[in-house]
Amino acid sequence: MENDTITFFIIGFLILTLYWTIRGLVQIFQRHNAILVVLYIIILFPIAYCHMLILGMFASSKKEKMIQKAKDKVQFDKLVEEEKNK
Repeated sequence: MENDTITFFIIGFLILTLYWTIRGLVQIFQRHNAILVVLYIIILFPIAYCHMLILGMFASSKKEKMIQKAKDKVQFDKLVEEEKNK
């Protein structure tokens, strides 16, 4: 019973780590040149892996930033229209 619990937590942690790493890898490819990213991963793998993991856990993607900018723009346009109508 105790080994099953430990195994469950280890597998859960590995799945989360893999998810965050893949998410970080996608973000690196979105932000930088693909050839440079591949060279970065091949030459400096331990550093690149930690970089991908940290990006996957904490960094927001460009898509989220673009959505936030669009919402801000819509809000700004509404304020401008309200000022024009006064």
